[in-house]
Amino acid sequence: MKNNDVSHEGHRERLLNLIDNAGIENVSKIQAVEYFLTYIFPRGDVNPLAHRLLDRYGNFANIINASPVDLIKVKGINERSAKKITLFSQLIDLYAISSMEEKISIDDRDEFLDLMEQYLRFKPNENLVLYGFNSNFILTHTRKFTNKSIRDVAFSAFDLYDFIASAKPAYIAVAHNHPGGLATPSPNDADAMERIIATAENFDIKFIDSFIVGLDGILSHRQLGYVRRFHNVGDIMNYISSQESTE
Repeated sequence: MKNNDVSHEGHRERLLNLIDNAGIENVSKIQAVEYFLTYIFPRGDVNPLAHRLLDRYGNFANIINASPVDLIKVKGINERSAKKITLFSQLIDLYAISSMEEKISIDDRDEFLDLMEQYLRFKPNENLVLYGFNSNFILTHTRKFTNKSIRDVAFSAFDLYDFIASAKPAYIAVAHNHPGGLATPSPNDADAMERIIATAENFDIKFIDSFIVGLDGILSHRQLGYVRRFHNVGDIMNYISSQESTE
């Protein structure tokens, strides 16, 4: 092993021990991103790359939510490493879902909304999640559909049939997000909900609700009302207007 490799390995070991003792939430942004990059790049000094990524994206969440196409513009990132970075967010989602599945009941609305918020609130692209519940209203299955663009999810009737066939739920619910927008139902949202309800009824499955996660909160499509608020609608509208005026 070359001397500089030995030095880098020693630095990684010290970084590991620091985070193990202090907790990753108590180290600097650079140290946290650098530690994350050691999983992407098994060898070498990743400190300069951590600086470049934070200079471009500002924080860890923005880094892992960035598109591979944008990430490869950063010196030191190739197509393979860009994919590994962006797929990490899916591991976080998997952890959240796995730790809460079969523990959440639709009767525990706050826990269900917590899961929905964690899964959808800060996604940069539109995602749709199907939730399957057993006859005791316990969440047993989830399935996410996403798209690379900000709007429109690649979701078909076949996807719904496949979910029903594999999960065999007694009840289903669906949720999707409006990245950068309000949780206001669109005509397309209403049409999609009606199709899902009709399909569920054909399989003798009860449809619980359709939810929309926006900047302002979580809206129940069936109740046509918010079940959780994040921000005042007036503040959000002012924010959207200010963003549009700068474009």
